[in-house]
Amino acid sequence: MSINALAIIQQEADRLAAVLGATDPAQQVPTCPDWTAADLLWHLTEVHEFWAEILASRATTEEEVTAIDEAKAPRPMEQEELLARREAATDALLAQLAARKDEESAWFWFSQEQTVGITRRMQTHEATIHRVDAELTAGQPITPISPEMAAAGLDHVLRVMWPAGYEWIPDWASTKPVAVIEIRPGDGTPQLLGISRWSGTRTRDGQAFDAPVGRLLEKPADAEGLPRATVSGSAISLNLWAWGRAQVLDHLANAPGPVEIHGDPEAMAQLEALIAEGHD
Repeated sequence: MSINALAIIQQEADRLAAVLGATDPAQQVPTCPDWTAADLLWHLTEVHEFWAEILASRATTEEEVTAIDEAKAPRPMEQEELLARREAATDALLAQLAARKDEESAWFWFSQEQTVGITRRMQTHEATIHRVDAELTAGQPITPISPEMAAAGLDHVLRVMWPAGYEWIPDWASTKPVAVIEIRPGDGTPQLLGISRWSGTRTRDGQAFDAPVGRLLEKPADAEGLPRATVSGSAISLNLWAWGRAQVLDHLANAPGPVEIHGDPEAMAQLEALIAEGHD
């Protein structure tokens, strides 16, 4: 990829840590209301530790990944210890990414992407979005995201984050197409997003489920007859919106403009439900 992933991960992770290190650990994260500032710092720390170990161990199976997750060290209670552990975790992740090529095999939670490259891409966006969370939590100005990085982040949601949801639909559930969304980046190519809902009742406990999933449509014919809406905006605006961070747009200097959504009310409701699934 043309984006310097290692530099971005380093820069964004360091910025997040510096901001949160000077923030009340109990401060609520507006974009992730169940988290405090300390929770956000820990999240990035354990994410970097987890993926560093996956790459270092050359894990490729679910069993290997489960063992890695179960063996992780407990969360530190003291802020200074957590800050030091975050720094070590980021260093370990960057060392592994620097030593591996994108085309090498590595476990990832989306079956269509099982290489080191997808981890590299995922972690650039993970660090960037959570840096935005940190600055918002601290009440500090939001550092701009470059148009190139924003376009890549939007593409990652459309091609990886949302489609992966189809792989988590249980065998006992049924899936029904419910809406089509045309996404129009002001500085990119329009794309059609199909939204479906999966639903059913789990046999072992009778619990009912009903949730949205989305993925890009391969053929325009797949969009026929469904409620339709259009989403438009700059790559920066759409990136933050797709990652569930539309509220951040109000805090950006030289704001890139709002995300505009028009169309069938049912399609817009299904889209709102998909966004609400979240990308913590």
